[in-house]
Amino acid sequence: MTTPRIKSGVAGLDQLLLGGFLQGESILVEGLPGTGKTTLGLHFILQGIAEGEPGIVITFEEFPAQYYRDALNFGWDLRQLEKDGRLRIVMTSPEVLRSEMERPGGLFDKLTHELGARRVLVDSINFLHKIKEDLTTQRELINHFINGFKRQGITSFLVKDIEGDSLTHWGMYSVDCYLRLTFELVRDYQRRRLIEVFKARGQKHVYGQHPFAINEDGVEVYPMSLPEPVSVEPKDVASEIRRVSSGVSGLDEMLGGGYFTGQTILLAGTSGTGKTNLALHFLAKGLELGETCVYYSLEEQGGNLLRHARALGLDLAAALQEERLVVLNVPSAGISEGEFLFLLRRSLHELRPQRLVIDPISFLNNIAASPGTAHLTFQAMVRTLHASGVTTLCTSEIPEMVGNFKLSDSNLSYLVDTVIVLRLAEIETSIRKAIMIIKQRGSSHDRNLRELLIDNQGVRIGEPFLSHEGILAGHTHRRAGGEPNKILIVDDDPRMVELIKASFRDERFTLVDCGDGETAGRPR
Repeated sequence: MTTPRIKSGVAGLDQLLLGGFLQGESILVEGLPGTGKTTLGLHFILQGIAEGEPGIVITFEEFPAQYYRDALNFGWDLRQLEKDGRLRIVMTSPEVLRSEMERPGGLFDKLTHELGARRVLVDSINFLHKIKEDLTTQRELINHFINGFKRQGITSFLVKDIEGDSLTHWGMYSVDCYLRLTFELVRDYQRRRLIEVFKARGQKHVYGQHPFAINEDGVEVYPMSLPEPVSVEPKDVASEIRRVSSGVSGLDEMLGGGYFTGQTILLAGTSGTGKTNLALHFLAKGLELGETCVYYSLEEQGGNLLRHARALGLDLAAALQEERLVVLNVPSAGISEGEFLFLLRRSLHELRPQRLVIDPISFLNNIAASPGTAHLTFQAMVRTLHASGVTTLCTSEIPEMVGNFKLSDSNLSYLVDTVIVLRLAEIETSIRKAIMIIKQRGSSHDRNLRELLIDNQGVRIGEPFLSHEGILAGHTHRRAGGEPNKILIVDDDPRMVELIKASFRDERFTLVDCGDGETAGRPR
């Protein structure tokens, strides 16, 4: 017989636990002061009350009035719940609690039967050392408390402050589920909260550390990875793969008919090459077809975006007002990679867009705690996007205007379906834009390096660059008469070099691998 699951009161934590805690088990949450242990415990108690399971809070230090005051910051009226007979907050000592639990018909038995309590929060078990200081006896005491709760069918949530840097080994052995909260310094100036499920006896769970936040609603947990992609049940996604227009007819021709539905596209280029312009045309075409579109912006506010679009001859004001176009501004500071994934999943579930733009996706490198977590975030993001069926265009900034051309930061180019590169080229004292399709999964495409024209006639795709070479590498020069056109590849990732070579087949051009930035210009 399967043990029933009970909700923790925090959706992200339930996802890490693959459905919630096991009913009747013992849970230990450990962390430094201020990491959110008591708040998480109150979520657990309030979730039970919402499901018709009254709860008990046992405190060894704080008066009930302090709980009333602190809980009101999250909109929780604990005093009213006590008046309604659905909650009881009891301040006592470990000695008295132990005595009452051992005595049949004692105070704890009476409270349990009067309320019909099924959940209890004990805050905190650090005070057990006041009874016995040696760890062996403390472990026996905690086992005594846990077994007492289990005999009455109560799920217990125990809180403990971390003492030093070591894990509480006796606590981990005694309880069924062990969670740890930390508050780590990242990038030398910012702290972020992390939660980890170390142990969940009798159930599978998601491993690793995951960001969480404490806001006006309490605790929110942002799973970094899940065993299966989150299904957001997109609307109007055809069962068969079809083409969707990029919004620029010449680019559709280069793509062999447009993007595929549900694809994730990377549009990479230096500043001023037209990335946002192409993204706006992509959205405008979707709106013209009656689709719902979402624009995640790190740089453009809604008003600025409208002005930018209007300068291109695109009027998005009506769609924005009718909420067929939703602009979501993501702060580039003070947000974790896990929180971004949470916002993305929520917007896909609530809005169910057919087209999505993230401009620029490279901001994830700035907010990630490490290159490793940045890569995990990209992986989780692409899985989520593919599961939703939304066609997504991600812009990415290539910082160098000239010189070393490096596309493959965080290996994002290997995760997406289509890669388009934009470059600037100085030709005869003027700056011109170039566009090339590096990769398109599942389809043939134009392999020429072409001019990208953005003027009062809109966005157009021009002719291939036949008289110049070195544009892709940022070393543009006129081709010598009689010599084949050369495109220099400057990238220190050999896999990226092979990808470019495999995608480019045009007898009019010769690809030359120049290695990394230090050896640029010296073919190898």
